[in-house]
Amino acid sequence: MAKQRNSDMAAWILSAPVITLLVILAILPSIQLLITGFQRADIAGPTLNNFEQLVDSKFAVQAFWRTLRVSVLTTVITVLGAYPMLYCLRRAGPRISALLLAITIFPIMVSTVVRAFGWNVILGPSGVINKSLSSLGLIDAPLKLIFNEFAIVVGETHLLFPYMVLALVAVMQKVDPALEEASLSLGANPLVTFMKVTLPSSYPGLLSGTLLVFSLAMTAFATPLLLGGARAPLLTTLLYSYAYTLYDWNRAAAVALILVAMAMAFYFLQRFISNIQMRSYGK
Repeated sequence: MAKQRNSDMAAWILSAPVITLLVILAILPSIQLLITGFQRADIAGPTLNNFEQLVDSKFAVQAFWRTLRVSVLTTVITVLGAYPMLYCLRRAGPRISALLLAITIFPIMVSTVVRAFGWNVILGPSGVINKSLSSLGLIDAPLKLIFNEFAIVVGETHLLFPYMVLALVAVMQKVDPALEEASLSLGANPLVTFMKVTLPSSYPGLLSGTLLVFSLAMTAFATPLLLGGARAPLLTTLLYSYAYTLYDWNRAAAVALILVAMAMAFYFLQRFISNIQMRSYGK
């Protein structure tokens, strides 16, 4: 009994620095954020005034729905693009597969700011796309491809596509390719094979990749700021504006709490769908 007590005490002592660091860097700031979001300097006690102002603000409501649209669109596009890439990786030889995977994950190694400025060069009024279309005589005036929702979706898709591919690859590496070959040899066409074999086998990777991409898209800051600008703010850039332009930390904290609530809601939705899939497999 004494040995067990000493062992528990040693474990607590060894973990104390990590627990202390976690409390200082994560728990205490979260508590302060929660308190600040329900405070106003001109109102005594907790209040919902910050959230009421956000609901009454057309600008903030638009930013909320834009954040949701961008996150959903980015997630859907990365899913639609990840499966063809997964198909190529599983069918190509080892060298080609390694090269494709390296090209896919290369954007992760480049700074977000550098990527965003790269898209500015491509999508800008004097960018590659507009110049090419103009030289071909297809347009008379430059297309508005930058500082809007479209540019944000393009930038975030480029940023987050590798995460979806890696999530699917990590799961499908454990699945025997012979299952797909057997399905094709038994007369199933490629679409049926994908729907009945590949897609169900990849569900764990799809769910984890979806959660990761949606969460990162919703909380991205540099890409929406540089590609969306003031004309297409998301909640993250709106938070920055409240905090560092208007110096309204209470409303900034309220926006942060809304982002946390959205992330938690999507997480529980993902877990709910995952549990349904697990029950269906159990049956």
